[in-house]
Amino acid sequence: MLQKYKSIIWDWNGTLLNDVDICLEIINQLLNQQNKPQLTKKSYKSAFGFPIMDYYRRIGVDFEKESFEELTLKFMGSYTQQVKKCALHQETLSVLSALRQKGLDQFILTAAHKDNVLELLEHYDILHYFKAVEGLDNFRAESKIQRGHHLIQDYEINPKTTVLIGDTLHDYDVAQALNMDAILVADGHQSWERLNQETDDNTLVIKSLLHLIIGLTPKNRDSQ
Repeated sequence: MLQKYKSIIWDWNGTLLNDVDICLEIINQLLNQQNKPQLTKKSYKSAFGFPIMDYYRRIGVDFEKESFEELTLKFMGSYTQQVKKCALHQETLSVLSALRQKGLDQFILTAAHKDNVLELLEHYDILHYFKAVEGLDNFRAESKIQRGHHLIQDYEINPKTTVLIGDTLHDYDVAQALNMDAILVADGHQSWERLNQETDDNTLVIKSLLHLIIGLTPKNRDSQ
């Protein structure tokens, strides 16, 4: 069901890179330092979202003990040291290869630091699959909408023939702001329930990247 698309814009963290476990481990370390309750993977996926500051508030972070900037530096310091221990999602390579063979242009639009993502793409030897990578120039995990507009303008991407594939409701919001379709993969940082319940009926929610090459199921027919 990707026949109508000529371009795919990928999210990176959680969508192609399976970094949920490491993010959960690090955030629990930060919570432990503030004597706050630990998150399970289920509660993490239920709470995670953008803006990151709001997500921190939801899980009980006390900004009077540490500022958002201090916590961000701590998190990113640990993440940068450990991220190369993460693996790509099992289906990432086969899906990227299959879509390239179909002639689709593939891009990455990320809320992570662009230089760091480029380094990781080279580390996992998948940079060659992408026509361009657009990300942030800071570590605050801010909105990707403005960067998305830059990507569209720089590469003359037609939103009507483009789909954004991500793993969070923020990716859905970005796709809507960019006037393109979204496909959300419930194998990353947010739960299937959230992705299915908080998006419109035209948005596909799939359980793994593999569905992109074996067929897509409309969200109202998918089940947990």
